[in-house]
Amino acid sequence: MQKTAGIAAGRAAAAVRAPRPFLIYFFGALGGILFGYETGIIAGALSYIYETPGFEQTAFTTGMIVGGISLGAVFGAVAAGRLSDRIGRRKVILILGVIFIVGSLVCAAVPNNGTLIAGRIFLGLGVGGSSALVPVYLSEMAPAKTRGRLAGLNQLMIVTGLLLGYCVNFLLADSGNWRLMLASGALPAILLVVGLPFLPESPRWLFAHGRRDEAAALLRATRSEAESKTDLTAMENVDRKPSKRELLAPWVRPAIIVGVGIPILCQATGLNMVTYYAPTIFESLSLPHENALIFTMILGTVKVISVIIGLQFIDRVGRKTLLVGGSACMAVSMAWMAFEASKSAEINPLSMLLAMSVMFVSYSLTWGPVNWVVLGEIFPLRIRGAAMGMASMVTWFATLAITFGFPLMRDGLGLAQTMVVFVVCNIIGFLFCLFFVRETKGKSLEEIEEDLVVPYEARTGSTVDRALVADEAGDSSGGSRAATVKGV
Repeated sequence: MQKTAGIAAGRAAAAVRAPRPFLIYFFGALGGILFGYETGIIAGALSYIYETPGFEQTAFTTGMIVGGISLGAVFGAVAAGRLSDRIGRRKVILILGVIFIVGSLVCAAVPNNGTLIAGRIFLGLGVGGSSALVPVYLSEMAPAKTRGRLAGLNQLMIVTGLLLGYCVNFLLADSGNWRLMLASGALPAILLVVGLPFLPESPRWLFAHGRRDEAAALLRATRSEAESKTDLTAMENVDRKPSKRELLAPWVRPAIIVGVGIPILCQATGLNMVTYYAPTIFESLSLPHENALIFTMILGTVKVISVIIGLQFIDRVGRKTLLVGGSACMAVSMAWMAFEASKSAEINPLSMLLAMSVMFVSYSLTWGPVNWVVLGEIFPLRIRGAAMGMASMVTWFATLAITFGFPLMRDGLGLAQTMVVFVVCNIIGFLFCLFFVRETKGKSLEEIEEDLVVPYEARTGSTVDRALVADEAGDSSGGSRAATVKGV
């Protein structure tokens, strides 16, 4: 019997021999590049699209072309979260890569606004899926002491993809070939599919599905012996029985509040308003289109550099401190932008560019990377995929509201007054993070889960048995109860 177990363990170890961690994290986060690229490429392509017969420009069509990807992302986030819990993170990443390839090529070939919007919605399935899955995958692959920086790599890839999209727009500006701009999104997707062999399955997903030996072998291959033992012990001490109703359990509620509030407030900072519409904002301020693209590339470069710097602070300063400070800085920079926009014809374009740059730096040092890191680590393991899907769904509903609503708000309120609305939203974000977000710096995912249980037990005087949560759905057979975080 022992010999058979030893052979099985050996086979498991051989099956999960992992490549260099750098390759795992790079290809794991490559979905972020696709996310950012599709965001950046449409920003510069819009003007050229409307010069093509069959593509009439209105505030509604602009909102739907830009925001259609967010609508598809709502469904992609939910589907990817649930599917990854069932068949594994790695297989879903492959599916997302195929969606990006097909979606990019379809968007490049459409004849009118309606079909372009439909193509963007389909492409959004991949964008939403990657936003739900990549942070979870990176969080589960990374050791606790570096999880913030490695999970934040997703944000670095997003802004890198954004900058690449801006650069491609500029390089193709003379030709105005917006179809080639949109088709180019297939290239990083092909790289993701080719790099799939470098991606092992998540060790926590393997463990949760009864493949303990493979999980242990993968942990040893991607971190030190001490770290692998610690993570394996922590996983063994957490109940794995899945529960659909656990999302509604009272002890999980603080995580759900943060998991819903953070995505909404992240979009309400106004950063995506600048990201998606920077070229058209500059054009509305009487800048030539080519100069607007140059200014946009400057903003993209600032964002990439800021995220690189910001990743160094996540595991040192802490998540909550960065979120609170970021909200304060963005409120100030957005007020500055509103002031410049209110000058109308007397606006100083360089001052507006500087205000936008401060906004990008503030976001990229704080909310940009921290948002995805927090969402990837605050939920209990056995509902993490579904909960992350829910959080990503909320993210994309909020993104859709901003991307679709901004052209309408700008036409109705004016640019300056629209920016004032975002100033107020950043103040609300400051207060929310101050009172609702808990610090997770340096904690293992299992310790974060325990931090949900202990305050609830202290407050209510009851003992959380998470196996019983599943039984509330109708299982009254009186079967055995799995151990909880505290071993009850």
